[in-house]
Amino acid sequence: MHLIWAFFRRYFVFFSVLLAGLLVIAGTLLLIQKQIQAAAQNRLEMIGAVQAAQLEARLVQQQEVLLGLQAALTLNPKLDRQQFYNLLLQSNVMYRHPSLLAVALARPVAHTDLPQYLAAVRADKRVAPLPYKNFTAKPVVGDSPLLVLEHLYPINRLTEQFLGSNLAESDDLKEGMGIARDTGRMLASPVIRLDQHDEPVFCLFAPIYVNLPVEPTVVERRTHHVGTVLVYVRLNEILRPISRVLEEHDLSWQLFDQGYALQTWLKARAASEVMRSATTVGAAASQSMTQLVHLPGRQWRIDLHSLLPVWSEKENEWLIMVAVIATLSLILVAALMQFLYLSRQWSLQMLMKAQGDEQLRQQQSQLLMQAVQNSRDALVLRQPDGKIIYANAMAQQWFAPDEHDLLGKYDVLLSQSELGDLTHSSTFSLHYPPGDSEGRQLDVAVQPVRNEILQPVAIAMQVRDVSESYAQYLELRASNQRLSEMVELSSDWFWEQDTEARFTLVTGGFFSRFDVSPSFFIGKRRWDLGSGGLSQAQWDEHRAILAKQLPYRDFEYSSTLGRETIIVSVSGFPCFNAEGQFTGYRGIGRDVTAVRMAQKALLSEQQRAQATLESIADGVITTDIYGRVDYINPVASSLVGWELASAKGQLLSVIYQSVDRLSRLPLPDLVDEVLREGGQYHGTRRSVLLNKFGLNFQVEESAARIRDEQTRTIGAVLVFRDISNWRDLDDRVELMIN
Repeated sequence: MHLIWAFFRRYFVFFSVLLAGLLVIAGTLLLIQKQIQAAAQNRLEMIGAVQAAQLEARLVQQQEVLLGLQAALTLNPKLDRQQFYNLLLQSNVMYRHPSLLAVALARPVAHTDLPQYLAAVRADKRVAPLPYKNFTAKPVVGDSPLLVLEHLYPINRLTEQFLGSNLAESDDLKEGMGIARDTGRMLASPVIRLDQHDEPVFCLFAPIYVNLPVEPTVVERRTHHVGTVLVYVRLNEILRPISRVLEEHDLSWQLFDQGYALQTWLKARAASEVMRSATTVGAAASQSMTQLVHLPGRQWRIDLHSLLPVWSEKENEWLIMVAVIATLSLILVAALMQFLYLSRQWSLQMLMKAQGDEQLRQQQSQLLMQAVQNSRDALVLRQPDGKIIYANAMAQQWFAPDEHDLLGKYDVLLSQSELGDLTHSSTFSLHYPPGDSEGRQLDVAVQPVRNEILQPVAIAMQVRDVSESYAQYLELRASNQRLSEMVELSSDWFWEQDTEARFTLVTGGFFSRFDVSPSFFIGKRRWDLGSGGLSQAQWDEHRAILAKQLPYRDFEYSSTLGRETIIVSVSGFPCFNAEGQFTGYRGIGRDVTAVRMAQKALLSEQQRAQATLESIADGVITTDIYGRVDYINPVASSLVGWELASAKGQLLSVIYQSVDRLSRLPLPDLVDEVLREGGQYHGTRRSVLLNKFGLNFQVEESAARIRDEQTRTIGAVLVFRDISNWRDLDDRVELMIN
């Protein structure tokens, strides 16, 4: 054991280098492995995120179809079968969205009204008379009302199975449609299988209401519910692009339905598998990731699994070869380091034996001399009679730039004190060469050099170039001077107070304009100069802040200077010394009289403008650049049914809705057109205003931009008037023209 330990001690450099190198190689290989795994995982996550985003984008397209139908049916909830068919046929929905299987409308029907309802539907022979010939609702369990699927587009052998379905009794749709009706939200159903076809589909459905209050309750939503519009979506068509891309990247996938994602969903359901790729996952998956897909009120989860190994066989061979080469190189380097270490040890031992301690001291003296010779300070050594016996390189460069040696000279370099009989050290500063503006600023130290018995044997002079620090000092002094001058010329004034809130310094400011000396305030407190237009309670509050040694900002009071009364705004900050003791306040003050007078004038002008708007006979609504309501006058409030307090901040389209007089279809928002299209003004048009309480008014409306002094658009104004009493006259004029 002793021999083994001695062997390791002798060759510890070899084993240390070898061990450290092996650790570095192992760490490098581990880092490479983690980087490759991380890169593969990042690639998998990026592919999953992109495909999930594209899937959500395709789902949004289906939602837009549903939203459009919801809006159309909300305006005309009594849309018959012919109108429903023409609406979808004209919009070309099935061609633009191949993933749609069918679009349908379901209406709630009471049990007592079921016979009359079935007879009315069968009597309509205009569209698909054969499928509707035996139209009937499926049997009902219990007393709950029916939600019968009445309108359907297109009608074919695959979709006609939906006609007459009671959606309220469907296990896959009942609970979700109840939530949609009670919350007013669009929801997605679970994935279902058709009776005559094994293709998986799911539904997007949205409720339709009539005359719904602004903030309805659940009972009001159920009362005003008149139907539900649905779209049936083919799941295979939705997932086909994703499946093709994932197969190209050798990825398998599984789609899970995690159920409804609403707080009102009372039953917790585990995720169920909906579909998977043709390639089985098994244990061959090297990496996996999960990505969520959000539907209205529902979440899907896509699990992706990579079927490619992270490490290929070729990469393994290269890494093994690199590791072997690195290990062999490491052994060679460790052996070389051990040889160099042993060679150095042998050389040092031989050198110490040959030269001894005296040579070592000479070596140290040489090192010291070299340090002195290369010093950045100039060093000069004289004999007592003034003869220069040593000058380092910096002294030679400064005082003999023409390469004349200083040794042996008696010349004065900087001061006569160099040649004096010194008993104590002396220091001084000077500019060298004298009179040269681009010369150096030097700090000089002259001191005697004594022997062992303290007799002076030489005079040493050390010279240091402090030009840079001296220039900084001059710049700092000039900056302080400029700051003092700026403080004196500033329109603000600066002040300091002691611990008793008495002024100790007042400088600058506007005192010269009032012919008041700042020294007038010294020794006085702020409240000693008058009440300042403040109550005793306000002064007590200010003194409480001072007692707590808290900072304050924009404290305003009035002050009488000369014959004028001004409004002063002051801000202060507590000051503490190095020991943390409170020493007083320091702050700034300014004259804000002109600002306060301007604010008062502006408020008066705004009040006059508001009084004018409230007195005219037209309705006026102003918005900001985003179309949010900023102001509504009383006439407009009475027509739209909204008060200013509840309408302010709302989008204009929420409180103001106008439709065409003949077709009753929504008209474009005038304010939105003016702001979006860059127009200055939109001419007058006649329309029908639908107010908050369901009343209709014939109105004339126009819109224009609002600009500030720099002609920048800051909003828009909508002006409209009630012309309901003019309608008969207009009709008579039209008849006369015809």
